[in-house]
Amino acid sequence: MRFTRSTTRNGATALVLAAAMGACRAEGHRTVPDAGTKPGPWVYPVASARPVVQPPVVDAGPLATGIPVPLSKVQAEINKDNRQPYAGPAGAVEGTVRVSGDAAPASKIEIAKDCGDAANVYGKLFREGPGRVVADAMVGVTEYDGFIPAKTDVYPVAIRGCAYDRRTIALTYGQRIEVKNYDAKEPYLPDLVGAKMAAKLMAIPRGDAVRLYPTEVGQYLLAESMGKKWMRADVFVVRFSTHAVTGTDGRYRIDGIPAGQAKVSAFLPAIGKTVDRKVTVKAGETTKVDFVLPFKIEKETAPPAAASGEAPIK
Repeated sequence: MRFTRSTTRNGATALVLAAAMGACRAEGHRTVPDAGTKPGPWVYPVASARPVVQPPVVDAGPLATGIPVPLSKVQAEINKDNRQPYAGPAGAVEGTVRVSGDAAPASKIEIAKDCGDAANVYGKLFREGPGRVVADAMVGVTEYDGFIPAKTDVYPVAIRGCAYDRRTIALTYGQRIEVKNYDAKEPYLPDLVGAKMAAKLMAIPRGDAVRLYPTEVGQYLLAESMGKKWMRADVFVVRFSTHAVTGTDGRYRIDGIPAGQAKVSAFLPAIGKTVDRKVTVKAGETTKVDFVLPFKIEKETAPPAAASGEAPIK
């Protein structure tokens, strides 16, 4: 992996485009392996008298606009039946996510004292507000009848005071992340752990946004590679677009849900808890769905001392 530091706005933009173009060219001239598999041993033309096996071209079509992979690959993941975007009667789902049980314990990560927002964002296991509302909970609506594409190719993330503006990121496959640094002096090096990156690009103060490309469905980690180990956000790339992440008020809203039966799920990555609810969405109406996620601190207990050098009874 190559690390490149840019100090100009134009230089930053050029580097991002170069990385994307390189990935595009690579995808256009080789077979794209399925998620979770390793690419095969490709054989390219060489100066030899032996027969040369040319790599098959599986997809020569256009690239997805959000990430540098063939559009057909994205289509196969999010809309394999090639359905038209849903245009029938629809409603909305909204509500609040709270926690119950134990309060969030303090984080064990040491955070720099001169970073204004970082302590508020990362100081505890999860962010809890008045009335035990919880931020950074992912809420998704599934099991409805219809295909709903994402409204945009870009998912913006802001950096302020040595902190990302959220700790959970939910993407529809085909979207990219754009990280913009709003600090006046401090540079950062955003790193999408789990993704293949031709280069890492510096997020310079108030400069161009850094583009990050999750090219497979799955889970990633948005980290920072210049020593700020506390800057982390869980990234979930899913096959549906009907999702949201709660803010500091614990609220969420998801519009455009096809009328009928659906499942609403709330998940808080910091505690690994999920709660599901079956609902009936009515056309032109808002269905209120609140969640309470239970949390209990696991007590660490030391094993009983052995007597006379014998192992304790299990």
